[in-house]
Amino acid sequence: MWTALICQRMKSCPYCGAEYPDDVVVCPVDHQPLPASEVADQIPEAAEAGTTLPPAQSKASSKISPDIAWPEYRWSAKAALKCIGMIILLDFIVGFALGGFEHRSSGFREWRFGSGFGFFSGSLLYYVVDLFAVVYFARTDNFSMFCKAISLDRKPSNLVWFGVVCVLALRLLGHVILINHWSKGVADYDIDSFKNSLGHERYFFLVPLLLLAPLFEECIFRGFLYKAFRASFSVVISIIFIIGWTTYTHWRQYSVSWMAALDLSLWTVVQCYIREKSESLWDCILCHAAFNWSLLFIVFH
Repeated sequence: MWTALICQRMKSCPYCGAEYPDDVVVCPVDHQPLPASEVADQIPEAAEAGTTLPPAQSKASSKISPDIAWPEYRWSAKAALKCIGMIILLDFIVGFALGGFEHRSSGFREWRFGSGFGFFSGSLLYYVVDLFAVVYFARTDNFSMFCKAISLDRKPSNLVWFGVVCVLALRLLGHVILINHWSKGVADYDIDSFKNSLGHERYFFLVPLLLLAPLFEECIFRGFLYKAFRASFSVVISIIFIIGWTTYTHWRQYSVSWMAALDLSLWTVVQCYIREKSESLWDCILCHAAFNWSLLFIVFH
């Protein structure tokens, strides 16, 4: 009787939905722990009724616990690639919608790009939409668990100082290349707009660069994507994927200046190394902030 029941009952992976026999404990596709099947839920009732389970079923049930769901928040490259595809799609939809508003109203376009608060609002919208995609594919129960999964709940470690020194050295290298005219630089719309604007609102042009990018991009790039790739591939392969994603999201810099491309690629390697060694995402966030703030210092000095 138990053999027939086991054949009829299959366990489904809570992430990819694939079904497996009852003796499989971890999904081989997404490396996620499989929940107890309905057969396992009926074990206590069977024990009360004096029914004896087959040895294989008893052994499998001893390995399954209701507390094993998402214990280490292990994702996979499949989840990362799905998330990247969703981000690209959502960004296209947001861009199309904003473009429609700009086409219908020249005042909206002027507000979005000509005012500090408009530029800040547009940047925040893109970042929030991208983060929602990451939260969805992270498959955590709530936002608090998501923060824990990407290591936002831990304090910065001493690795942050190593990272700050590395990113400042990269900025210095790029500055030396620029002042010797070995490569051309890249114009930054936010910094140029800040310089050419008046009033306190102009500071909103710098908020995406100095605050939003370090927080949101690290949650997306290193908090989720790198960790997801790392669950399926080696450190080198995972870093290559993140450099590829950085190239896509910073194509304007990569396509204009080889110095900017080199700078961003080496910086990505440093950030991924810190993520690999540190238990806190705040190390990456603070290093990202140092990287962007140092750009501001070089521009105005």
